[in-house]
This record gives sequence, C-alpha cells and structure tokens, in this order.
Amino acid sequence: MMPSRTNEAGLSLVELLVAMLLLGMFMTMISSLYLSASRSLGQAKLLTVNTRQVSNGMNEVARVIRAATENPVSGHPLPDPALVEATPEVVTLYAYVNLGMPTQQPVKIRLSLDADRRLVETRWAATALSGGYFGFSGEPESSRIIAETVAPGDPGTFLFGYRDAAGLPLLGSGGDGRLLTSTELRSVASVSVNLTVQATVTDARSAVTLHNTVGMPNVAVAAGAS
Repeated sequence: MMPSRTNEAGLSLVELLVAMLLLGMFMTMISSLYLSASRSLGQAKLLTVNTRQVSNGMNEVARVIRAATENPVSGHPLPDPALVEATPEVVTLYAYVNLGMPTQQPVKIRLSLDADRRLVETRWAATALSGGYFGFSGEPESSRIIAETVAPGDPGTFLFGYRDAAGLPLLGSGGDGRLLTSTELRSVASVSVNLTVQATVTDARSAVTLHNTVGMPNVAVAAGAS
C-alpha cells in the first residue's frame, strides 16, 4: 500500500488572495508615482514655455516703447504725442524701430490683448507727406502674436501703467488709469509693464510674471527730465 501524502504542491486560496492584494497595492503605487512624475514633467514644460514667452514678450514690448517718438505735424506748432492711445490693456504709439532700413521712417504700433487674451503687436507703415512729414492711415501692415494667454491682473494692477517725468502715475479721465486725456498723453515719460503668461486664463499653476518700467528717451518730456 502506497503511503498517504501529507503536503500538497501549489498555493492555497488564501495565499493566492494575499499575493493578488500585494500585487494590486504595488501596481497602485507604481501608477501613482508615474502619474505624479508625468504631472511634474508637464508642469515643468509649461513653466519653461511660459518663461520663454514672457521673456520674449517683455523684450519686444520694451523695445517698442523705448523707441516711442513724437510725430511732427505740418502747420502745427506741437507734434502729435508719442502715445496715440493709452489704456490698461492697449498702448498705441509712434516709433522709429526699423533701424535696419536704408530710409528711416516712423511706424505706428499698437500693443493690445485680443479676445483670447493674447498680446498682439499691430503695425501701420508710414505714408510720406510733403515737407518730410509722415501720416498713418488705412489697414495695418502686419500683425503678430508676441505672448499667449496673458493673465488678468490683480485688482489695481494693469498690463500697462503710465507715469510722468517725476515718476508719478497718470490716472486718466476716470481716475483709475482707464483712459489718458490728450494732456496726459503728452506727459507720459515712462510705461510700467506687468506681464503674466500662463497656460490658460484659469490655470495659473505655471504662471510667470515680469515687471518692468520702460522709459521713452526720444520723447521731449522724458528727455527733459533726464
């Protein structure tokens, strides 16, 4: 007669359940680590993109504002002020920025936010008039986006702010910087820029902000102050 077996090969049901439970916990930990690493990598990429955009945008804005120049008008003792329009989210000005052109002519440039809060640079070419004067009319010559998704500023903080030669803010006709009067336009000596770029209007996790105050050395009031 063959002896009876006292042990059996394989796993019991309890051991199998324990092994499955441990494997599930291990896979959950691995998945969590993977998702966390993916989110961190995505945020790092967004931060890099936003940093590059806000830096390039600020450089272009500063370059344009620094080149602001008054526009002489035939038959008028005073030139048109360098700034044509000045609001918290729009600045339009005359400037000499085509330094590589054989014939120097001014351009009119508008920096503004579109409906998607993208910072857009729009340019009008000058039309030569008699006596060496220049005018601007018709459709823009070009338009391009220089920064994506500009975040709304905090209360009291605007994309553009305007200061006189003494560094004092010009508050506009409404007292809140909404619209500068014609007299105040002639008094602007510098423009403060608060530029924040983020992934979307509502996603500020990777927002990057730059602040700068840009002088206008070609403007008479600013040159006189310096």
